[in-house]
Amino acid sequence: MSVKQYLCGPCLVDKGKIVGVVYCRECEEPLCGRCKQDHARIKVSKHHKLVDFADVPPKEIHEFLKNLIACPNHEKQEVVNLCKDHDMSCCNKCAMADHGKCEEVKVLSDIVHDIKVDCTGLKTVLHDLQQQSESLLEHERKHEELVYEMESKVVSSLQTIKQKLLNMYAQLENEVLSSIADKKKVIGEKIKTNNEQSRQFSNHIKQQLAFIENVEKFGTNVHVLLLKRKIEKGSVCRLKSTVDELENNKSKYRFKCIEDTSLDSLLMEMKNALRIEDFTCGVRETGSDIDRSHYKPYTDRILQLKSNTNLRIIPMFDKAKYLEPRSCIWIDKFIVISLRIVNALLVIKEDSEFVMSKFNCDSIPWSVSKTGPTEMVITLPCAGKIAFARLRNGNVHVVTELKTRIPYCDVTRNDQLNQYICLAWENGQIDLLNNTGTLLREISVGSDVIEFGQSCTINACNLLYILSNCSSDNLMALNLNGEKVFGYNHENLIGPGQIAVDPSGNIYVTSIEGSLNQISPSGKFIRSLSLSNGICGMDYPSGLCFNRTFDKIALSCGVLDKSYLQVYTFT
Repeated sequence: MSVKQYLCGPCLVDKGKIVGVVYCRECEEPLCGRCKQDHARIKVSKHHKLVDFADVPPKEIHEFLKNLIACPNHEKQEVVNLCKDHDMSCCNKCAMADHGKCEEVKVLSDIVHDIKVDCTGLKTVLHDLQQQSESLLEHERKHEELVYEMESKVVSSLQTIKQKLLNMYAQLENEVLSSIADKKKVIGEKIKTNNEQSRQFSNHIKQQLAFIENVEKFGTNVHVLLLKRKIEKGSVCRLKSTVDELENNKSKYRFKCIEDTSLDSLLMEMKNALRIEDFTCGVRETGSDIDRSHYKPYTDRILQLKSNTNLRIIPMFDKAKYLEPRSCIWIDKFIVISLRIVNALLVIKEDSEFVMSKFNCDSIPWSVSKTGPTEMVITLPCAGKIAFARLRNGNVHVVTELKTRIPYCDVTRNDQLNQYICLAWENGQIDLLNNTGTLLREISVGSDVIEFGQSCTINACNLLYILSNCSSDNLMALNLNGEKVFGYNHENLIGPGQIAVDPSGNIYVTSIEGSLNQISPSGKFIRSLSLSNGICGMDYPSGLCFNRTFDKIALSCGVLDKSYLQVYTFT
């Protein structure tokens, strides 16, 4: 490998163009043979480090080393001290002006002399993050393959049907493939975005590793120490946070083909026979190296009481005769409960009786619904409005309020369609709103079907609206067009309250007689989960929510002077 030729710096001053034979790191210039000898004789420069041109750092690394050791407050000064009181490096001027009273101001060269400067641990962390970024890219590649595989299955289904449905096939093909294209576009854009972010993250890791290698190769121990401090203080936490965000934002949605009827009956119901649905796969689902052989389905899990908080003993409610806790949501490590009698939201830390905060409402908070990682919607039907809020550090902060054309008793969010589903207080009506609160569509269920709504949620597994009707003790499932898919009645379902859905699409609803109904995604009774470990039949469980990992469930319950928050675990 040829080494670039450099002209001697001192000779250039005298307008002589003599090729240098060595490079002085302190003077930062090449020296010819004669100047090298002069350099060694002069007292000021005889201890300078002379190196071969192969060891001369590239220009960008040279500048990086120079900036790394430069004092941020004095442009022409180098940092030579480390103030441990302020945890910052400084030059002699800064040490005298700003750190004269500090107890521990050490000389960097002494620190380097006394300790071993080693970036092995830091490089290990960065290499681990690099592997995570590669794993993210591999996940997106496999997910993209899975999307194309699902497309092939759908097209195959279409070809099978096509032989019997020539007259209506064009319409079916157009609807199905159009739906696929829309969903592929959304998924593809997500994958593209994730890939770009992962590549940027990977390149940033490589850059950090390259800095370390070059500083270790071309810099001094002081440079290495300063770089290590700089990356550990400024980059590692940010990189860890970034990789966590990338993990959380990994592609999850796909689609699948649903056959609603047999091939023979398709001739009669072709238009609605096939549909393309969003399908959320697990973070490490198909193709995962995780052993799922011990996975226990939700239909086999048992509820076990973990904590029972008596809301009546909380000091801020010592003068309130009744509280009437209703709906509840689980955000991070906190459970938010709506209290109708005292017109407030109560925030309690999970698995404890520690009350983080109380948020007073100017009207009855009929329900509270989780609409994002920290976002919620509070319905205030008596005031004719809904409030959009966030939970920050255990405190509820209202972002904006929206006046509604009719009172809503519950609001939930359809993330796939970016819409809010608003259940009217009465008369069996559902309004669909966009993010700005503009009415997109009105669905009339009919007051004879839903006279007085209690709760509304969306089952993401089959995109159905699930409504509870406390006036007739039943549930109803509607498709996105507002058409009834199934109704649910059961002898154990009395006064249904809030609804929750697990990752398998099973539906849960409280019953005031002290049990929890578990229902299949198609509306079939699975079982009645007894809540006898602390809830008696008169305590009226009403609120219901899962935690983020779906291994715990919280219930808010109470009537008259009894008010509880109970947390159960699935075992």
